[in-house]
Amino acid sequence: MKKILLAIAILCSLASAQPDADAYQWPRSYFASIGFNVIANRGDLFKRSVRIQSEDGTTETINFPQTKVLMSPDYVIGVNIREFSVAASFQYWSMTGEINGIPEDLKEQDIRFWRLGVELTYNFFYPELFQAGLGLGYSFSALKANKSAMSEKGLANSELMGSAIALIGNVRYYITDYFCLNPALRIYENWYKAVNTKNSGTVEFHDNDISYVWQTYIAISISAMVQF
Repeated sequence: MKKILLAIAILCSLASAQPDADAYQWPRSYFASIGFNVIANRGDLFKRSVRIQSEDGTTETINFPQTKVLMSPDYVIGVNIREFSVAASFQYWSMTGEINGIPEDLKEQDIRFWRLGVELTYNFFYPELFQAGLGLGYSFSALKANKSAMSEKGLANSELMGSAIALIGNVRYYITDYFCLNPALRIYENWYKAVNTKNSGTVEFHDNDISYVWQTYIAISISAMVQF
C-alpha cells in the first residue's frame, strides 16, 4: 500500500511541476475518466480454502468467495506527457456471492472488493484522434467476504490483501479535442499475501507456510474521458 501512495505522490508532483525551457517539446495535458468494468477471474480462490494460525494460537479456516464474474465502476485521473500517460485508478464493487465450504444456509454472503493502482501507458499514433495504448500497472487490492472464516469461536468476516501487476491495452478515440471514448483490456496477476479476521487480526500467509493465494483478473471496460 505504501508503494501505491508513493507512486500517486510522484504522479501529483509531475502534474504540478513547472515546465522548463524545453517544455514546448513535451506538451502536457490532464485527464479524468469514469467507466464500467466486466471482470472475469480464475485461480486459487476456486480451488481451495486455507488454514491459518495467529500468534496467539487461534486457528481458523478461510473459505474463499466464488466470484467468477464481477462488475465495477472504474475511476481514473492522470496526466499525458507527449506520448506517455501516467494515471491513478480506483475500482470498487460490492455484491452477494457464494462462499465455499460453509453451511448451505449461509453460503450467500456480502462480498466487497476494491483496488487502488498506478498505470503507465505509451500511446501509439499520438497526436492523432485515434490512439492505441500499451502499458503496465501496479495495484493494491482487498477482497472481503462476510462469515467466511471458520473457527471454534464461530464464523467471522475475512479480508484478503495483496498486490497485482497488470498488462494494459487500450484505445482512445477523440470525438473532440477534449472528449474521447476509451475501451480497455487489463489483465491483473494478483497475489494475496495476508488475511485479516476479527479473531486472528492480520496474518501473513508465509508465516503459515503458504506462499500466496494467486488470482488472475481479466477486466474489459469502456470509459468516457475528459482531457483538459
